Amino acid sequence: MAHEVDPRSCERTPEAIRSALQRRPDWLQVFEQDWLSAAAEFDQAALIAVTDKWFPFACACATPGYLDEVEQTVKRMAEGDTEDLVFRDADGNAYDAENRPVDAGRSG
Repeated sequence: MAHEVDPRSCERTPEAIRSALQRRPDWLQVFEQDWLSAAAEFDQAALIAVTDKWFPFACACATPGYLDEVEQTVKRMAEGDTEDLVFRDADGNAYDAENRPVDAGRSG
């Protein structure tokens, strides 16, 4: 990926999260269900947990171009085009689509 999600692209409020998730109606629907479920129980800790859970998704939606790039990569992979794609493990080591180590610097 050319860039990373910007954690400052969205405020950590239910309203901002709801607004950012407009980009992905499927995610918005699940966020709304989670939020309403926690609100129905009058459970402040659950409301905070819902906000914490959905905040990274909202930032992904609010970071300009990020989801477009992800969707483009997923489409390429679904079509079998993995040329020049680099995958990283949890330690940041880079691999090609055949799981061979590659020398790839961090971008972004």
